[in-house]
Amino acid sequence: MKENMKALMRKISYSLAIAVAELALGVLLLVSPGGLTAVLFTVVAAVLIAAGVLSIVNYFRLPKEDSAKTWKLSAGAASICAGVLALTNSAWLVETFGVLTTVYGAIVLAFTFLKLQMAVDALRGGRRFWYLMAISVLLSVIMAALLILNPFGGESAVWLFMGVALIVTATLDGVYFLLGRQERQAQQKA
Repeated sequence: MKENMKALMRKISYSLAIAVAELALGVLLLVSPGGLTAVLFTVVAAVLIAAGVLSIVNYFRLPKEDSAKTWKLSAGAASICAGVLALTNSAWLVETFGVLTTVYGAIVLAFTFLKLQMAVDALRGGRRFWYLMAISVLLSVIMAALLILNPFGGESAVWLFMGVALIVTATLDGVYFLLGRQERQAQQKA
């Protein structure tokens, strides 16, 4: 029973983290789509550099016999190089923005599958507010389809819709989290 509660709390924590990320992306997308691109490139660059440094450090921490069996040094150097390029010369990345929107659409779709399971789990578990997550899933599917298929060629109306949809889905996810928490507390008291 306690393990089930921990697993449920973990799922809800993921839901809340996704909601916060969606809200931040939605606001940035509404305020400045170009600014969002710059922020994403900076975050990706920082992650690549940090991952590269960790990989190199891990390489030197291993005994030399074990480190020779890995690609940690070369992978770390490549990651740092890619991060520095993304940080210092992002103009060429902006040129590939169409590809990046498709990749972002794939990421949205991947998170949609997580939300779908949360919605079905909530419905099967008798949760009263399962439909909030179901609406969030539907909006996420629409967003992913718009990003992947790009039927409007990246017009600003699509980005406006995307920003609003991200904010709405984040709000739904957050409300689902809060109402679900209240529902669980009421069940524990009973």
